[in-house]
Amino acid sequence: MSNQGYFPTNEADRSVWLAHFRTKLPVHRVELGFSLDEINSTLADIDFYIWLVQSWNPAVQKNAVEASAFKALIGTGSGSELVALPVHVVFDPEPVPVLPGVLTRLFNLIQRIKMAATYNLVVGKDLGIIGTQSTADSDVPDFTVTTERGPTIERVKLTFTKYSHGGVVVESRRNNGEWEVLGIAVTKPWYDERALLVDNAPEIREYRLRWWDKGEANGEYTAVQKVTVAP
Repeated sequence: MSNQGYFPTNEADRSVWLAHFRTKLPVHRVELGFSLDEINSTLADIDFYIWLVQSWNPAVQKNAVEASAFKALIGTGSGSELVALPVHVVFDPEPVPVLPGVLTRLFNLIQRIKMAATYNLVVGKDLGIIGTQSTADSDVPDFTVTTERGPTIERVKLTFTKYSHGGVVVESRRNNGEWEVLGIAVTKPWYDERALLVDNAPEIREYRLRWWDKGEANGEYTAVQKVTVAP
């Protein structure tokens, strides 16, 4: 399982995180563009995984400990009365089983959420999918976009923090078109000085970044930021 900066490392905290995400996901379903079936499938995954972590796994471990103790008692213990077999926990009802790969599917869904045009930091924080940042590293690049008057036309200025990474991959789309890679930025600021799609017509430009290390793009996309570029 790949490292996700927003996902806790211990099981107890993971259950809390999953329960929070489960509550918040339906709230943002419509604005993020997910179908009701997709959300219900994810909720079923989460319910089953939480049940495994909080109920089934502890019960199985307890059963194993009691079984070992019973075996030792019968083998080398003492006593003048018969000892009943340990009673194992019976789950009633059990949640509906799901296919393997719950966390993989969940992380893929979160990746899609972060790539949605309507995603922003407010949504990310509400869902709990913004990684904890430190001065040493970050889950995703920090960046800002602003416009300024260049030598001949208005241009977009990107500033970013590399932390311990080699650089960032800059992707953009214009007027809700297709995403395209603009380049690799290793120093800041970085400028987008493309001409307008239509002369004398303002256009909306959106940007997202990923890490760039050792010749490859890696990590998650940032939230999308947008600006309007004037003639």
